[in-house]
Amino acid sequence: MEYQECLSQLRNRVKKEILNGLEIHMKPIPETDQAGVPDPRVLKWYQQPIPPFSVYDTDHITMEEVGILRSRMGCENQDLSSNVITEQKILKLPSGNVPVWIYTPDTIEKKPCVCYFHGGAFYGGTTRVVENACRYLADRANAVVMSVDYALAPENRFPIGLRQCWQAVQWAYNHAAELGILSDKIAVAGDSAGGNIAASCCILDTMHIIKLQLLLYPVFLINPAIHFGWSMDFYTMNAEMDVLQMMVREVNDAMKNIYTLYPEKPEDMFNVLMSPFLISDCRIFPRTFIASSEFDYLRQEEELFGMRLAASGVSLKFFRYKGMSHAFFEHTGEFPQAEDCTEEMAKEIAAM
Repeated sequence: MEYQECLSQLRNRVKKEILNGLEIHMKPIPETDQAGVPDPRVLKWYQQPIPPFSVYDTDHITMEEVGILRSRMGCENQDLSSNVITEQKILKLPSGNVPVWIYTPDTIEKKPCVCYFHGGAFYGGTTRVVENACRYLADRANAVVMSVDYALAPENRFPIGLRQCWQAVQWAYNHAAELGILSDKIAVAGDSAGGNIAASCCILDTMHIIKLQLLLYPVFLINPAIHFGWSMDFYTMNAEMDVLQMMVREVNDAMKNIYTLYPEKPEDMFNVLMSPFLISDCRIFPRTFIASSEFDYLRQEEELFGMRLAASGVSLKFFRYKGMSHAFFEHTGEFPQAEDCTEEMAKEIAAM
């Protein structure tokens, strides 16, 4: 199926399901309604001949191993945007000098602002990987997107990166005129670890600067001592079993690395700023958008958290992209789901 036809299918064949009070918008695999199968583009990605790698001892990870893990992250993608101006700045924040990339549509009016935090398990990932995704989001949403190059673990453990991101949000609010943004229309967004950081910024935001959080397959719980009944049986798998199990397990493996590399001390994992899943009152969160992947280790905690948000009365739009794995959003121009997700995010930004 051609790319544009795939987009049409994603836009027009959405179904809704209710799961324990959570309304989930189901985005189809464009080519099929068959359950429990991978999207053909994801299948091709996972069938690449890349040698497997795992750390020798997850309790004692070397910096050489961290370097290898970082080098294996990310993907090539395409720039789908037009008339978006790119600027790099160094923000002088209380937590230090923090580089940001600012993507601004070449239009005159003041715009909403999205502070974006990239994924990468807190110890990897770069603003470069999500550059085209951020540029396209700026284009489709007619919003200023500021991508924050926060400090990574283990060189900079929790809460350093989070502190930098939150201070970057405050900087955007205080420099609205300079950025050409509407100070009452600021959103935070992030994929995976970046989604965790975005949610934690909302917890820190006692002044209600943030009006919307856009969370892409976010990690909500970083604590191996807390169990909510996760099971591989949760996933329907009817074809390409080895690939589907690999898709689910790769994030589980990354979580084991996070437990060692991200916290400064073990008790940090009980802090709601590291594990927003543990927050007692979800009413503090603003309007929320969550995109999940069908074959992602994190899907179960995302749905459980979504149920809590819905039960708390938080305005919520929750999507599940069928056949997809973790980290699909960075495949701009390659996976039509990435473009479709950007369009759905743009709708939420317009409604802010």
